[in-house]
Amino acid sequence: MKKMLSLFFILAIQSSCQVFAITPQKTVNLHTGSVYILSVDARPKDIQVTNSNILEVTSTSDSFTPRGQLVLTTLQEGISYVTYKYGKTNLEYTIKFLIDNNQPVDKSVIELDTIKDIKKDK
Repeated sequence: MKKMLSLFFILAIQSSCQVFAITPQKTVNLHTGSVYILSVDARPKDIQVTNSNILEVTSTSDSFTPRGQLVLTTLQEGISYVTYKYGKTNLEYTIKFLIDNNQPVDKSVIELDTIKDIKKDK
């Protein structure tokens, strides 16, 4: 009886921990020191970034289309989750960003040219 009771508590604890885990709908690979644009189907609002030391995120949209874009600035290698709300009912969408220079950049993003400091490069 004690074994069944302890097994029940272990399973209850494990299942409750899974509720708090972040489950991304998409994973995007990026490189460090770059700026990217990711198109999204709806205008993002209430953007939350789990690790702002790795990734900075802002949003852009226009008043003529319901779509939007996320502007992503990568700072260093690591993993960061971005969650934003969209629509009238505030549905949530989560994206996992893997910033790793050894992996190819995801094809769903557009890389922007950045101005390099000439004095730094010499």
